[in-house]
Amino acid sequence: MPTPAQIKKIHALQGALKLDDDTYRATLSGYGVKTSTRLSIAKADELIADLEDKAVAAGVWEKRTNVKRRLGDDPQTSKIQGLWASLHKAGKVESNNAKALSAYVKRMSGKDALKWCSTYEKGRIIEALKAWLER
Repeated sequence: MPTPAQIKKIHALQGALKLDDDTYRATLSGYGVKTSTRLSIAKADELIADLEDKAVAAGVWEKRTNVKRRLGDDPQTSKIQGLWASLHKAGKVESNNAKALSAYVKRMSGKDALKWCSTYEKGRIIEALKAWLER
């Protein structure tokens, strides 16, 4: 099932392209579904990319990248990565790779990736890493 943000974007693209209901349903049938809520997350991403390409080509949509949401641009994320590297140097964690950090983030916040953590959750992770480093 697609995320609410994906559904919102699909419908925004549908409106920008001025797709009537029949055309929209025909597009969805190409993905093997009748409604956008029946798509998988991966298929929703494919549909969004397809609709975006069509909308950009038609001149009714502008692709934008959300720079603040990229993983390395957030100061808290940078701090967490730095603390994780310090823990590795101190020999307190075995691996300094992103997979190991993601596993730790999952245990601490329940989120699959650091980019989905709130500011509060990142703050908790930072404090936990600092306490771990001091031990």
